[in-house]
Amino acid sequence: MAEKIEERGKNGKKVLIVEDDDTLRKLLVIECKQRGHEVLEFLDAAEAMRIIERDKPQIDAAIIDLMNMGYGGNLGDFLRKFAQYKSTKVIFYTALSDRQFNKRILKQPNTFYIQKEPGSIKTVMDMI
Repeated sequence: MAEKIEERGKNGKKVLIVEDDDTLRKLLVIECKQRGHEVLEFLDAAEAMRIIERDKPQIDAAIIDLMNMGYGGNLGDFLRKFAQYKSTKVIFYTALSDRQFNKRILKQPNTFYIQKEPGSIKTVMDMI
């Protein structure tokens, strides 16, 4: 799926969303746009990595489905390979419980974990 780009709003942040659940991805996109953020939207992490490597877009925050087709966790590491993304806030949004989640990922600066549960989208939005 190609990225969808909207005009930058009053908050002026560019948010990468990688989520394979269509409904959840659409909700995240709607919430971001309501807060005035520009969105790069992807169904899968492999496609996101391809576009990021090719275009090097500005990304202020990334909301990543950790289990996204096996590449979600890799996307956080992938972003950190590029100097321009060292300060990008990476939010792993996952159905994994706290016990199932590999805490090693959180040792990277500006990296966070939020479990998918009712009401958690607001928590994600508040972190951007």
